[in-house]
Amino acid sequence: MFDSIIQQAKQTEYDFTKTANPDDPLIHIFRDWVDYYKLKSAITYIIKPASILEIGVRFGYSAAAFLNGYSNAKYIGIDLDIDTFGGVKGAINWAKEITKQFNTEFIVADTQVMKRLPGDVYDLIHVDGQQDGDGSFHDLELAIKQSHYVLVDGYLWTRQNFMAVSEFLFQYSDLLDWYGVIPGYAGELLIKVSNDYLKQRETEYYGTVNSSLDIRQTYTNHYYTQDCGGFESYKKNQGKKLEDPRLQAVATISSLKQSGHVLDLGCGRGELSYYFANQGFSVTSVDYSPSAIELAKNCFNGEETLAENVQFICGNVCNVVLEGKYDLAVASDVIEHLAFEELEVLYQRVAQYLNTEGLFIVHTFPNLWYYKYNYPLKRKIAASVGAYLPVQPRSRYELLMHINEQSPRVLKKQLGKYFKHVYLWFGDPENPGGSIVEKFSIKDICAAPSLFAIASHKPIDDEHLKNHLQMHPLAPIRAGEIKLCVTQYPQLVKVNCEFEIQLEIENRSDFILNSCSYNPVYISYHWMNADATDYIIFDGERTKLLPHLNRNEKILFLPGSRKIQRKKYKVKVKTLPEKGNYTLRVTLVQEGVRWFDTVPTNLMKDISIKII
Repeated sequence: MFDSIIQQAKQTEYDFTKTANPDDPLIHIFRDWVDYYKLKSAITYIIKPASILEIGVRFGYSAAAFLNGYSNAKYIGIDLDIDTFGGVKGAINWAKEITKQFNTEFIVADTQVMKRLPGDVYDLIHVDGQQDGDGSFHDLELAIKQSHYVLVDGYLWTRQNFMAVSEFLFQYSDLLDWYGVIPGYAGELLIKVSNDYLKQRETEYYGTVNSSLDIRQTYTNHYYTQDCGGFESYKKNQGKKLEDPRLQAVATISSLKQSGHVLDLGCGRGELSYYFANQGFSVTSVDYSPSAIELAKNCFNGEETLAENVQFICGNVCNVVLEGKYDLAVASDVIEHLAFEELEVLYQRVAQYLNTEGLFIVHTFPNLWYYKYNYPLKRKIAASVGAYLPVQPRSRYELLMHINEQSPRVLKKQLGKYFKHVYLWFGDPENPGGSIVEKFSIKDICAAPSLFAIASHKPIDDEHLKNHLQMHPLAPIRAGEIKLCVTQYPQLVKVNCEFEIQLEIENRSDFILNSCSYNPVYISYHWMNADATDYIIFDGERTKLLPHLNRNEKILFLPGSRKIQRKKYKVKVKTLPEKGNYTLRVTLVQEGVRWFDTVPTNLMKDISIKII
């Protein structure tokens, strides 16, 4: 198509100056524009759009060029008709005059305040490049929802516009069939929007969102497998491994409970449901999206026995029929999707069905203060060094689905209506301890992207919680206090690939082992020669201890007896680039402190592996 457009631009005799306004203040550069408008005429000649909408009309030179290329098009032009960004007040009247023989309509309006462009879906929308970067980004977000082709005028006009439009291409690349820049006066960027996306848009909700029920149809398989955080890991691991930091953070906090009945609210793709079931919990998984429930069930493919521990319910978390009491309830990235009134009902019901000793764990993104106070500061800093951050940091799904983003004050107050004890803190998924383990300034609070909360009917031991979410240097652990057993591994693997081993770790020590800052403990390994006398790769990949490996608990009424903590883990291993026989030494490591295969712990398990 691009070759055809360029060839047509060279052949056409169209000359915009024949209808140009002699009083145009930019008349001195008309000569530079002749080929520029030939290109616009050539674009419509090749595309043959039945309908065209243009944002930024000015004197109508582009309108005339488009209609010269394809005179059968219905043209609508929108212009603010003011003296800024290359505009001239009253110029739109000239545009009306030079296109009056065509099927045209002109609207004086500001697209920057529009949430939707007038009309339905167009064949071509032309976005004026003579505006600031934020303006271009906004108009492109409108255009992509209502056009098969989008033409960006002046893609290379200014650095700011270039960065803004490039950011748009980056964020929305999955919705585009293709795009390319056509050489010209200031670069014409032609975008082909995916037909599948435009069909999807036909079913999206455009009215006022009063509750999550209004947008229920948007929670599709496409959303869960193409946009919802962690989708890459789900597709890679079929939901059987927690790799998304948000889910890992919730799992880390949930390690406060070691067993019982868990309620997974808004279970989504089911990764947490699978994790809890695999840890021995009985699980009730609730989501009102049929697509989510189907994906969650798929996590248990091939593990029917494990699936027997899970009850899947496709229903609204606010009114689903529940039975019995729960030791743990989790709402991971759910509450921002529910209206205030819906949360009132949800919190009341969770409080009703939670055991006296039970915990309700909440994670929500974003911390509303992060976007309100911190993000504008980041934009200013970016602009000061010549970089660009869009005025709107949210993704298109977040804009549609986050109907009730939470501030810390509102979250704590609303939970406090139904739970006697609420503990709220700031952090991020990579550091869920956040303001519990560190002293946060006001600046730190506003810079924290996530909010975490625990609600309970009983007092929450904040010191225990603090210890649970951090890891300080351990004193040397005696040999035998931690035992490691590799239960499953391949004997033959290929070069430069990844494989998985399974192991059990038993903790007889007096220490909690976890993978939180400041000195996290991980499962790791060394690659050694076949005789295990020399290291080939010392630092292996790290695997988090999820769940925590808690210390022994004293058994009541049995003095001197302790409950041994034993957990199962799956560990990812990267192979070597050369074939041969090797020893894989599996152990633990505390970052910045020591490897556990050294004296006095001497914790290791050597397995023989052949790389082919």
